[in-house]
Amino acid sequence: MTRTTLGFYIAAAYNLCIIVFSQGFSNSLGEVDPLFSPAGCVAVLLWGAAYFALSNRYAVAPAVALVFAIEKAFYGIHWLTWMSEHAGELSTMMEADILTGGFYAIYGVGDLAFMMFFGWVAWTWRAKLSGPIA
Repeated sequence: MTRTTLGFYIAAAYNLCIIVFSQGFSNSLGEVDPLFSPAGCVAVLLWGAAYFALSNRYAVAPAVALVFAIEKAFYGIHWLTWMSEHAGELSTMMEADILTGGFYAIYGVGDLAFMMFFGWVAWTWRAKLSGPIA
């Protein structure tokens, strides 16, 4: 297994953690931000499944990794915006529900890190972006 493949596996596992933080797809996260309603949490899982599916094929499909980087940028920017408006509420959220508060405290950091990882993958194998279409 390459380190890059491992990075894809870690990204998939990171997204899988939404099951724990959402407390089994309850609406605990969605009550704070509708992006993470139960349906939104399922979407997070689907993205994780896509990372896993590309984990051994990233070199031949770097455009997909670029899409992943853009998707992670969306979530990261959404988190930064949310934090700019609600960071002061985190301690109260943590006291009320450690999983919900913890999720909102950290999720964007991971998304921004994985944005950089997926961007690096797309850049590293960019020569395949302009090759012939099979």
